[in-house]
Amino acid sequence: MENCVVQEITYIDEYIRLCEIASKSNHPNASNYNVDKMKKRWNKYLIFTKLTRGDEVISFAGITDFGNNLVRVADRLYTKQEYRQNYMTKSIVNPLKPALQYIIPYHTKWAVERGYDCFFSVQDKRKRNAIVRLTKQLPIDLGYRVLPDMYETCDPKNPLCIQNVSATKDNIPLTKHLPQQNMK
Repeated sequence: MENCVVQEITYIDEYIRLCEIASKSNHPNASNYNVDKMKKRWNKYLIFTKLTRGDEVISFAGITDFGNNLVRVADRLYTKQEYRQNYMTKSIVNPLKPALQYIIPYHTKWAVERGYDCFFSVQDKRKRNAIVRLTKQLPIDLGYRVLPDMYETCDPKNPLCIQNVSATKDNIPLTKHLPQQNMK
């Protein structure tokens, strides 16, 4: 593995600076890092971390409490373009895998030490293979498994809130998404 370090961000100013960078990037979810929205989220994070190599920030994400002893790890994960993996071709351009090698393991160990069950999620049913591949590559001792259903991770009226979930236990206190039956 690369010579990288996960560090906790304790000051909102640094968090805001990172959100500004992410919101102006070509990241597919750049709008998720809108500074005003992210300022409102700051107090919802149990911790927020960054992955660095020297002075370079490679990736960042937080842990959010979903209640009932459940946390989402790698929440609002941002990774600089040159470190993102291209799952469409499954090619590994850069051997550094920030979420897989650093963020998810660090967050999970932090949360489990405090008695939490963990999950991370990926939008869209069509991205299910990506979360399956990612979960298989995580260290086995973290205990993740992809759950068979889609789950509501926020307002189910928003289709982006219906997500694939990988969790450290089978029964998590998230609502399973049941597709609406067409009424005739």
